[in-house]
Amino acid sequence: MRILVAGGSISGLATAVALGRRGHHVVVLEQRPVFTEGGLGVRLVPRTFQLLDQLGVGDAVRERSLMIDDFHVMDGSTGELVTSVALPGCRRRSCPAHATAHRLDVYEPLLEACWDVGSVQLRTDSRAVGYTQHGESVTVALADGRTVTGDALILADGARSIAPRDSEWAGDVSEGEVAVYRTVVPMESAVGARQEAAATSWVGSGWHVSHYPLPDYGYLSISATRHCHTGARLFGARLDLEQVLAAFPEIGYAARNVLTMGEYWRAWTVRRREKTSTWASGRIALVADTAHPARLLEASGVHHALEDAVALGESDTSGAGVRGWLADYHARRSEQVRQVHAEIRSGHRHCDEAGGRTLAPHFSSPDTAPNCPKPLLTSGLRS
Repeated sequence: MRILVAGGSISGLATAVALGRRGHHVVVLEQRPVFTEGGLGVRLVPRTFQLLDQLGVGDAVRERSLMIDDFHVMDGSTGELVTSVALPGCRRRSCPAHATAHRLDVYEPLLEACWDVGSVQLRTDSRAVGYTQHGESVTVALADGRTVTGDALILADGARSIAPRDSEWAGDVSEGEVAVYRTVVPMESAVGARQEAAATSWVGSGWHVSHYPLPDYGYLSISATRHCHTGARLFGARLDLEQVLAAFPEIGYAARNVLTMGEYWRAWTVRRREKTSTWASGRIALVADTAHPARLLEASGVHHALEDAVALGESDTSGAGVRGWLADYHARRSEQVRQVHAEIRSGHRHCDEAGGRTLAPHFSSPDTAPNCPKPLLTSGLRS
């Protein structure tokens, strides 16, 4: 099959690798003049590395990552340490690992993998502005007037503007919005922050602040999340420190000091949903944020992108045609997400009965979350 992938983000490249290695001819349409990625940080957990291994780039990402040994939870109001969780990890493929990395540390190995797969074509200056499904094909319209035709179209992160929004695809109801504010600061400016190989989360009522070191300990990645955002929608907006602090008026002194390390911030809003929209319809399929908004976790966008890409590559293409293949992909991902939601809800019930709160929202998948830790001093942790 000839498969078009709109968007050369991590999700787009991962999709191209997964499908190209299955023998499909893949054309990646990237709107920018070069294939590159921004410098924000991501957290990687054991399941993420399993997915990277399936795509053939796990070892390359391990070599570029910083292994994380501990996860600390702090009371965002009092500044007290609530609990610390030791995280298993090593660089060998057989070991589970928790790590941090720059997005580029994940992106570049995927880009190199695309170059190594002869059936993957990378096209720059190709911004998709629309598409049309025909009987046996789909045609993508580009901003410069050109068109590209294939047997199927995969809409990745870079194609949010043309992702379907009609009732056929919207399988759920929005439960409000979450606002995420992010920055990266030089480690020498991170006065008073934990700088060992640990990820830290300051938890308040309706918000949390997280930070972790990036590879070589040169930078500290900081994010602040407002669980119920009521202001204007944010699409990578550039903000100064005062604007960020204004979004967290009740934040405790110690957690506020973490935020004051960052001078230049960017912010995004994402919809909070219990269920995911449809992954595929006809000859069109969605991956990563076009299918399901990122959760509160910093790494979730990358993790979902890899899950979707691997599922597309593993879905059955024998004798069922394009529509059957994408229907199998939809069924596969729907079941996977259903199981994850069931496990998270089960974990919440178990911990609530024990008088505590689960830490699962701060890990990429419930199987990596510890069993009920010491009860949190605040009630702001939400799934």
